[in-house]
Amino acid sequence: MMETRERQLIMVVDDELSARLLMRATLEEGGFDVVEAGTVKQALSLFESTRPDLVMLDVMLPDGDGVDLCASLRALPCGRDVPIAMVTGVNDDTSIQRAYQCGATDFITKPISWGTMANRTRYLLRSHMAMRELALSAMRARLSAKVFETSNDAIVVCDAQNRTVSVNRAFESITGYAKADVLGQDPALLLADVGSRIRYQTMWENLDAGGSWQGELPCRRHDGSTFPAWFSMSVARDAEGRPEHYIAVFADITERKVQEQRIAHLAFHDELTGLPNRRLFSDRLSVSLLQARRDGHALAVLFVDVDRFKNINDSLGHASGDELLKQVAQRLQDTVRAGDTVARMGGDEFVLLCPGGDSKAIAARAQLMLDQLEQPYHVMGMALHVSSSMGIACYPEDGDTADVLVRNADAAMYLAKERGRNNFQFYAPELNAGILARLKLEMDLRAALDAGEFELHYQPKISLASGTLHGVEALIRWRKDGAMVPPGQFIPVAEESGLIAAIGDWVVGEACRQHLAWKQAGLPPLQVAVNVSARQFSQPGFATAIGELVRAQGCTPDAIELELTESMLMTDVQRAAMTLAELKGLGFAVAIDDFGTGFSSLNYLRHFPVDVLKIDQSFVRELLDDRAALAIIEAIIALARALGMKTVAEGVETDAQRTLLGERGCCSMQGYLVARPMPSNELAGWVGSYQGR
Repeated sequence: MMETRERQLIMVVDDELSARLLMRATLEEGGFDVVEAGTVKQALSLFESTRPDLVMLDVMLPDGDGVDLCASLRALPCGRDVPIAMVTGVNDDTSIQRAYQCGATDFITKPISWGTMANRTRYLLRSHMAMRELALSAMRARLSAKVFETSNDAIVVCDAQNRTVSVNRAFESITGYAKADVLGQDPALLLADVGSRIRYQTMWENLDAGGSWQGELPCRRHDGSTFPAWFSMSVARDAEGRPEHYIAVFADITERKVQEQRIAHLAFHDELTGLPNRRLFSDRLSVSLLQARRDGHALAVLFVDVDRFKNINDSLGHASGDELLKQVAQRLQDTVRAGDTVARMGGDEFVLLCPGGDSKAIAARAQLMLDQLEQPYHVMGMALHVSSSMGIACYPEDGDTADVLVRNADAAMYLAKERGRNNFQFYAPELNAGILARLKLEMDLRAALDAGEFELHYQPKISLASGTLHGVEALIRWRKDGAMVPPGQFIPVAEESGLIAAIGDWVVGEACRQHLAWKQAGLPPLQVAVNVSARQFSQPGFATAIGELVRAQGCTPDAIELELTESMLMTDVQRAAMTLAELKGLGFAVAIDDFGTGFSSLNYLRHFPVDVLKIDQSFVRELLDDRAALAIIEAIIALARALGMKTVAEGVETDAQRTLLGERGCCSMQGYLVARPMPSNELAGWVGSYQGR
């Protein structure tokens, strides 16, 4: 007697190592133990030594035929009653019939549905056990009532003339037929349509030839509703080998089919929007290119990106961002033709395949799409005004492969961004030069820290009431090969590449060192404001880390003011509030930069321990000419005063601006009227000559 196993053992026979490893991983995750063989010889030896509960057998093996191996296993004393499933890419009726004639229990075609493989294996073992018990019982003309009635699968027993003699409770539950309705009837009454009746006839041919059959049949319940069922059929014979009973075990596999369809759908579609994903789009584009080459037709690839989507996602939350993306997807679908494809590439990027049409027609359609995408979106009770940028690449002039066309459309989209957003641009060859230049910029940026190419310039901040100098803002500059690289050129690259965190740490450390140097030189104590990136602020333990960084320079946190943006704080309000509280507890001053330009909630703002609201220079620039800009400034000043915060106006360039800001109660200012950002050595001289004007 063999010892009872805690986990059922599956033997996998396949000559491909990768296939065996994938099968092993899938089955072990599903709760089975697995042994492997790669040849007929290994399989025979391993089968006798391990006595597996089920065999997964490939048809093609290097030293023999898997079907013949199946017959050999059946000839072994320990192999007469083990379920054997043939796993192969061959699915013709001849191969299937031959496998069943050699004793195969089941037949699994490739490619395998890995998501349902473990459940399928359990079902094979369970149905085999049920059929074996029933077959043994039939050969004694006595049925096992316990197995029969407690099975979750429907069981039908028919006599030699295929008249129903018994059904179990699961049959009544699954089909809706009472036992009295089917006794003496041909079970073909369950079949749903003509197609299933044809397959039913094929089933009988295989059953007569091999003694067993497994497969799917569409069935109809007593109320007329249909469902897919998986059948396992077997023949119980009398002592003379004549059919005595036919036994069918079947289960409603509706849920399994739904799951399989969902898995198949997700493999080729975006889960959020339901659009084709990158994989399906690539397939469709490749097919369209073949047709275009054959017929001499044109096609266009349009790459669409939602403008400033990150601001919305960060300020309003991911749920709002997802809802916006779903609405963008629907609008794109509503504007394309029946033969076009709209796909989501990921994030806020969409791509369209539009066969046929000349440049003029494509341009007209592109503008129509942008007009539709610019209309207000209603998200979480708010009306959002969002635009999009689009790049267009055309076959054959802009590329003759799928990858090249998508890449060139992407490059054209970035050109649209550079030209002010909310427009479309056709691809031009010189765009690739711009892409290469950006990649080189990123490579140079990675080396800039080690090469000591960064430096800080400082812009003074003065009190509007007294003219007293009380602090500076540190602004990073990159001096490469003797020339300055504009911050607007390298900061976005640093953010996208992830380098901004390391650069931000350097800025804080350098600001601390300079603060101490000024102090030692006898300058008045100047609080240094530094900008914090979203990536830095979102790092776990940010407050602790920056506190340690400042103290490591021999500085105290009160010498540093950390400037954050609204959108950074609104990404995760609860976490932001805790981090700000930690920073304040350590002694840092905190300012909200560019206040009024993002999406914020006054309800949350009142809970943030913030010292300063910085008025964005875009409002300051317009305050003398635009009543709305002045109204916003007045509102920010009033809000800050009510919350016990100070205000700093950025970008002050004229005495008139300074006077009006002072009259409205703004606390401090910075801008070209006072001084431009300057290197640290120049600042020392400037402080000495500053008269407090």
